[in-house]
Amino acid sequence: MITAVCAMVLGALLGGSDLADRWRTVQSERARVAEIAASLDRFQWLVLEDLAEARHRFLHRDRRQGNEEVRVFIAARERATKVGVPDELAVYRLADQIIRERDKQAHAR
Repeated sequence: MITAVCAMVLGALLGGSDLADRWRTVQSERARVAEIAASLDRFQWLVLEDLAEARHRFLHRDRRQGNEEVRVFIAARERATKVGVPDELAVYRLADQIIRERDKQAHAR
């Protein structure tokens, strides 16, 4: 009986720790996205918007057809890296935000 209670308490503590780790990860990722967004110049934003569009098409592509979306995404990622946009997960989160905001504006019209 005592072992079962200890196991439940330990499980609750570990579960809470996992949630806290996830929360910290999300918070640090949001901070990194904001940091990247603040550091980009106008040209880098344009390249990032191209990357966002290419990523969106890549993620929603018809896999039975050719690999054109893959090539376009890779080329956009390389252009972004060349102009100083970091190649990291936070950039893709920022690109996803750009697409969501664009879609919201399109639906609002």
